[in-house]
Amino acid sequence: MYNMLRESHVGGWEVAFVLLIIGYILYRAGKAKAGKIVHMVLRLMMVIILLSGAGLLFSYHASDVFYYVKAILAIVVFGLMEMSMGRASRKQPSTGFFIGALVVMVLVILLGYRVIA
Repeated sequence: MYNMLRESHVGGWEVAFVLLIIGYILYRAGKAKAGKIVHMVLRLMMVIILLSGAGLLFSYHASDVFYYVKAILAIVVFGLMEMSMGRASRKQPSTGFFIGALVVMVLVILLGYRVIA
């Protein structure tokens, strides 16, 4: 069970990273239909990440505060991703949200791999 949750969680972050970049580029290039499809798949990945992360947190790491900090940062990343994609789809300035989402996402990934401890 642990390996299934861990692999879906790690894979979800990897796919979300790529989808965020692709979706943002599509919206900025004026390809709204393709951008919306990628945005929906990104939302699906966010749900997978959230559910697998909650399963890992409460089943295997409930006593480690480090993972609670990572969970809060992950929720911040979800918000920044939605803000950057939503604003890009409406042709509003969104570069700050996009860069912020990438920076915090890389931070969360590094926390997950325990590069930053």
